[in-house]
Amino acid sequence: MNIFSYYKDFISNILIELAKEDKVIDELPLYKFTVEPPRELNHGDLATNACLILSKYFKSNPLNLASRILPKIKKLDEVHSVSIKKPGFINFFLHKNFWHKQIKTILEHEENYGKSNLGKGKNINVEFVSANPTGPLHVGHLRGAVIGDSLSNILSKVGFKVTKEYYVNDAGNQIDILAKSVFLRYQEIITCEKVNIPEGFYPGEYLVPIAKKIFEIHKDELLKLDEKERLEIIKKISIEHNLSKIKNDLKQINIQMDVFTSEKKLIKDKLVIKSVNLLEKRNFIYEGILPPPKNSHNDDWEPKKQKLFKSTEFGDEVDRTIYKSDGTLTYFASDIAYHMDKLDRTKGSLINIWGADHSGYIKRMCAAVEAISGKKDELDVKTCQMVNLIKDKKVLKMSKRLGSFITLKDIVDEVGSDAVRFIMLTRRNDQPLDFDFNKVTERSRENPVFYVQYAFARASSVIQKARNLGVQISNLEDIDLSLLTHNSQINLCKFLVSWPKTLEQSATYHEPHRIAFYLIELSSIFHSLWTLGRENEEIRFFHDTNQKLTLANLALISATKLILGIGLSLLSVSCPEEM
Repeated sequence: MNIFSYYKDFISNILIELAKEDKVIDELPLYKFTVEPPRELNHGDLATNACLILSKYFKSNPLNLASRILPKIKKLDEVHSVSIKKPGFINFFLHKNFWHKQIKTILEHEENYGKSNLGKGKNINVEFVSANPTGPLHVGHLRGAVIGDSLSNILSKVGFKVTKEYYVNDAGNQIDILAKSVFLRYQEIITCEKVNIPEGFYPGEYLVPIAKKIFEIHKDELLKLDEKERLEIIKKISIEHNLSKIKNDLKQINIQMDVFTSEKKLIKDKLVIKSVNLLEKRNFIYEGILPPPKNSHNDDWEPKKQKLFKSTEFGDEVDRTIYKSDGTLTYFASDIAYHMDKLDRTKGSLINIWGADHSGYIKRMCAAVEAISGKKDELDVKTCQMVNLIKDKKVLKMSKRLGSFITLKDIVDEVGSDAVRFIMLTRRNDQPLDFDFNKVTERSRENPVFYVQYAFARASSVIQKARNLGVQISNLEDIDLSLLTHNSQINLCKFLVSWPKTLEQSATYHEPHRIAFYLIELSSIFHSLWTLGRENEEIRFFHDTNQKLTLANLALISATKLILGIGLSLLSVSCPEEM
């Protein structure tokens, strides 16, 4: 049960009744107001800004409208007290027994607690990673992978039908360069002489196994072929090899994609032309001249007519080129085709997880999706800022261009999948993240993944200890949770009950870090209660002379373990029973 949604619905119904009484003509925008915990805990358990948002529809001031709603809230059995706070907030406290009942609700629903039908079975496509198949995944791809996969799990939990997709950029200039780079390594094998890697080529040693594979299959036969034929063979083998490595890397962090879509196939199936024709048919493409780039000198720029997409009609700063000066289609045209294909397959909204270097590309892509779909906000793009790798208090410098970078596999091999996945969600996606190798392997509070997993293990050990002493929950009806009266116990109850809201907000705003933040705070509350119990016999988990109180504590601990387990599972992080 999402109590915040429950009380919002309750207050909404009151407002609808009052609107009928007052003969309010306009439809009330009930979606605009919220029911939230107040900023100041001493103000109440719940607070609503409904009167501030909606009083104008009643031609009233917020305080007057609040005074009409207050008596109706007061009538609820579970409400302890209600107050109005200027300029028009309604704050209310709930009885302790209400929070006690919610613990039983959590235990009754087990792993389904917080699960909802928010998505109503709607299709949603989450595209993430989508690294060019020119080499192994690195730390930048890792962050996007974790965010995309965790978000997919969360969306599924609240009722969306999710497709996890990887877009394979297996066409274009970068693939040509890959093939030429591999060919140089292939020549090295044949001639046994070191070759110079030209500027702009891929210098990494990871290309050597591909070259060896090609040599095993074709020996020196490729030297006899013309360049175009030779490079096509190399491209095919190189892409297959790299894509296989990428899939294995993702498997290391518990990620399995549902769909891999090939750019090359889109071009072959003429979907790029089809998408351009569609936009032309809708009068979104015209022949025009773009203004010079902001940072260019006029001497460097020549005006020329090009076919342009009217992206400014959809909020972009400038219209975008569809055809290059040589008459070939731009990579933007391929991306339009890809998103058209996704829309056709998904028949629902799209989410893209991109690197921060793509931030300038977002507006034009959103514009294209709106033009194709006819719907605004059909595409949501989340960008991932840089990850700084730190070891022994030093930032590790990397350059993919120079072939010196740390791969996803390197990181996972050193610290494990759990640490990698959790730490990547300890900052918002739009903020840089420091990944400290030393810190993420510490067994201390400073290591968030250890801190949360230890909370789960601690809860598990308490339950096991009780079981060993012959004390366990057999019937929820027999448990007297009213024995839990201390503020620290009630605060834990309240925080557990906020889980459904956290889950729904994480899904609504496409922010999986909210789950990690929640788990860290829940762990802190639980660990604090444990520590207090060592000093205060009243809130100790075990009471030799009072089995009823012990059972009540066990129920609270079991609920805590359950929520921790659900949250960690959504992030694909393990739940150790012992640590």
